Amino acid sequence: MKRDYKQSGQDPVFSQVVNLDLASVVPSCSGPKRPHDRVAVKEMKADFKKCLVSPVGFKGFNVADDNLNTTIPFVLDDGKEYTITNGTVLIAAITSCTNTSNPRYAIDPINPLAKPFLTIFV
Repeated sequence: MKRDYKQSGQDPVFSQVVNLDLASVVPSCSGPKRPHDRVAVKEMKADFKKCLVSPVGFKGFNVADDNLNTTIPFVLDDGKEYTITNGTVLIAAITSCTNTSNPRYAIDPINPLAKPFLTIFV
């Protein structure tokens, strides 16, 4: 049913009104697996560094200190050499969201180039 906003008789009746101070809203990032575990964008760098050295588990990868600054060079089809390290953001196009909650499943089928990085960084 279409609503005519000029007709106040069509106004909905709500059981509760929620006010939101837009100044309190901060840009955040969260994953598809646990969207309630959001991280404010301004805290992402510190949170990521903490996750790298935390014990394996939720938000923990237990990366050894001597691997924290490991860089991996690679050459793309354009002939230019690039390097990645912990914290490098790689974007790949995927056609389905079925396997996006686990980076191993999301990256493996997309690009064979990514496989060596998974053994080092993930």
